[in-house]
Amino acid sequence: MKKFLTKYAAVAVIGAMGLSGSALAAEPVNVKFAAGPTGTTWYAYAGALRGELLQRLPEGSTVDIQGTPMAIANTKLLAAKRADIGMIFPPVAAWAQQPFGPFERKIENIRGLVGGLDQYYQRITVQTDSEIQSIAEIKEKKLPVRIGTGPQGSLNEYIAKLILEANGLSYEDIESYGGSIGKSNLSILQDQFGDKKLDMIIGITTAGHPNTAQLSITPGQRFLSLSEEASAYLEKFGFVRATMPANMFEDQEQTVEGVGFSTSLYATETMSDEDAYAITKAVMEGREALQRSFGSMKGWTAEGSAEPANLAAPLHPGAQKYYSEIGLLK
Repeated sequence: MKKFLTKYAAVAVIGAMGLSGSALAAEPVNVKFAAGPTGTTWYAYAGALRGELLQRLPEGSTVDIQGTPMAIANTKLLAAKRADIGMIFPPVAAWAQQPFGPFERKIENIRGLVGGLDQYYQRITVQTDSEIQSIAEIKEKKLPVRIGTGPQGSLNEYIAKLILEANGLSYEDIESYGGSIGKSNLSILQDQFGDKKLDMIIGITTAGHPNTAQLSITPGQRFLSLSEEASAYLEKFGFVRATMPANMFEDQEQTVEGVGFSTSLYATETMSDEDAYAITKAVMEGREALQRSFGSMKGWTAEGSAEPANLAAPLHPGAQKYYSEIGLLK
């Protein structure tokens, strides 16, 4: 199966020579921002990004945050022009252009603005006293495991499906063993895990993720690594190898091996060059303030913001104009 990110490296930077060298975006910028569910890291990101944008965009600008099921839904909202900017994971942006997985048709109107805002990792957690040591054991022992994932259409849910597939399992297999798959928002999963109505949660997390951090305190959780074979399987879908450092969460003494990806900011290709330039510039100028607010953004660099692997989609000409001005692109 072909890899999904590499074919976009050559097209991630597209020409913007027609842009004027004069000051851009003198008029107010008014955008609908596809974020994530309330109470999630992405919704918090969106609030902080909105603050930085309104501080730097022309007077009268507006940023309307939309609560969404995250990356897959955000991609579809941008494609349908029901949002102007949105956060998406690069693997999802790549899937949309194939099309693959949750996308039934090609989506080719997504353009990158700022990549590599943070670092996400796969998250497979069980109760601290659970006897389960790996996903592979579920198939080997036909364990009746009650698994929680994110809502339908979220990357939390889709990565759960892929992780199970990487171990030769399907949702139907889990149910045939007497287990179950619950697709709910993180607050519901947190309550169910705390009440021991779930044995395992599969999804994604960042450093300091409030939901993951809370489960580390009550009722306590243990993280499972992916096998070498499972990680290799997920790489075929645009994920990259990543190691969750030890002590990222309370009582997490071991590193966790697996895959990861970043959060990136995108726009539609129909956004004006002036608006795309102004938004990119405002976000980048607020980068250090955002990093102070979110430990998960500690590794975000200026260079990474324009890195093709952190976008997996062509740069918007307005964004390219900004990155060229600050010397990141030629």
